[in-house]
Amino acid sequence: MVAPTLDRALESGVALARKAAPLPLDAAAVREMAFGQMGVPPEIQSQLDLASPVSGAMVGFGHNDPIKAAFAFNVKPGVDVARFLGSIGTVVERRGPVLVIDTRSSGRGWFLPVGNVIVFADSELGLVQAANLALDARRGTVKDDVSVIVHPDGLARASGTDVKTASERLLNEIDERSAANGNKLGPEARVQLHELIGYAEDLATVEFALDLSADKGVALLARLHAKPASKLEGVSRGVATVPIDPALFGKDEAGVVVTSAYAERTLEQLRRQRSRLPEKGGKDVVAAGNLMDALANGLTGTLSMVGRFQPGLSLEIIYPLKDATSAAKLQTALLASDRASVVAMLRAETTGTGVDMKVLKAQKENIGKLHATHWTLAFTMAGDTLGIIKKLIGKGGLDIYGAIVGGDRLAFTMGPGAKARLLAIGAGPKGSTPKDSAKGNLVEATALEGGRSLYYYIDLRDAFGLATTLGGASADPRLKMVAGMLKTTMPVLGGVTGDASGRQLTIDLTIPPSCIAGIGGLVMGMMGGGAPPLGASSMK
Repeated sequence: MVAPTLDRALESGVALARKAAPLPLDAAAVREMAFGQMGVPPEIQSQLDLASPVSGAMVGFGHNDPIKAAFAFNVKPGVDVARFLGSIGTVVERRGPVLVIDTRSSGRGWFLPVGNVIVFADSELGLVQAANLALDARRGTVKDDVSVIVHPDGLARASGTDVKTASERLLNEIDERSAANGNKLGPEARVQLHELIGYAEDLATVEFALDLSADKGVALLARLHAKPASKLEGVSRGVATVPIDPALFGKDEAGVVVTSAYAERTLEQLRRQRSRLPEKGGKDVVAAGNLMDALANGLTGTLSMVGRFQPGLSLEIIYPLKDATSAAKLQTALLASDRASVVAMLRAETTGTGVDMKVLKAQKENIGKLHATHWTLAFTMAGDTLGIIKKLIGKGGLDIYGAIVGGDRLAFTMGPGAKARLLAIGAGPKGSTPKDSAKGNLVEATALEGGRSLYYYIDLRDAFGLATTLGGASADPRLKMVAGMLKTTMPVLGGVTGDASGRQLTIDLTIPPSCIAGIGGLVMGMMGGGAPPLGASSMK
């Protein structure tokens, strides 16, 4: 683990804090306060070189052998290292260049000076087994404010197991807990979970990183480095991106945006769902099979989606089609779907999962010039005693409309206003995204998409509104007040980015400055309005 320069991270953190609140923050004062909380006296603080790396390493040799750790830091040039070490505490023993010191606040430690770098550990074995690794960590080029590299195979061995066994144990625990809660995982969810956790065996190393930037905000990253010739290496090579379809740029702002360029993953999911239909059946199974075949054979597999959480969950999804022939076959299969075939298609995915899905309606409708299908679904879930599902989708069920638009895309709309939104999509632009076609926070969502092959953007302002919707009349009045105070977007975003060489797959969660500013405005507004903290109990 390494932090190349704490000074840089502190300056960036203070700059971000200023975006949240107009407070007279100063990096030096914050640094002094932090060291004071850790019990580091000013005379020691002044000798530390925080412009140089702080690094460390943790090693393990077996399940019954405690993890050993060592850390390294710099003192400023010209500092008398022997005198500095003497100021830390009482030197109780010397072993060559190593000093054993009883510190004032952290007990006994083993210290090894190497030039103006000092390595320390809480045990002799920690210094012996981890010191060189702690020094090695600081010698490379690290671009992040904090970086931690984990070796999964070594971590598993140190825990008395291996990655495969640990992965299987985790899957079994998830299955047991979901079954105990009455919400057993469906077949597709279980396959995808198995595949996701299965990638753990393909990992050579995982690098976790934290980046702070006044311009970009806060970024949490996981960089997955795959073993050669592994399945994960193949996934890592994917660098394609999918822009937000311009037909989704409506008048309303977005609460959530998703794009995915992982085409084969989408198509594999459709093929698996098709395989779960009964091999023999009546017209309902045949019609369901025809629709699933048309989807698996006609879609390119990429997608873009825009949705909102208010006044209820609403989504619009666009799937590009391969060609005109695929569009024609899919149109026929889509319009041929009736209530019985939709029931057959969904039954295979929900049986035994604790989710009861009913098809209230499945019929053809003409919407403008579009020949569309209209489904209305109702859901209940075991354990949902508060009726959250019903509040989320509405008492009348979830309306879903689907149609071929522009001759080259399949569009689905669902939730409040779904019919009008499909009509708007059918009349919307196609092709590359013109800069002036984005409305509201979709401008920001488009600008921040970057080179991610999987991208998500969530506006927390809209999510707060969802919380009040789910609470209904009994919602906490403080929560309603908070939701009413949110006037600007508060986005979080991230996704997955590949590398053409297959060496690295990066997963990120980013909190941009606009979200930090929004949170700061919310906090300041609550303080100005005298609002009590959410969850605080009232006394009468």
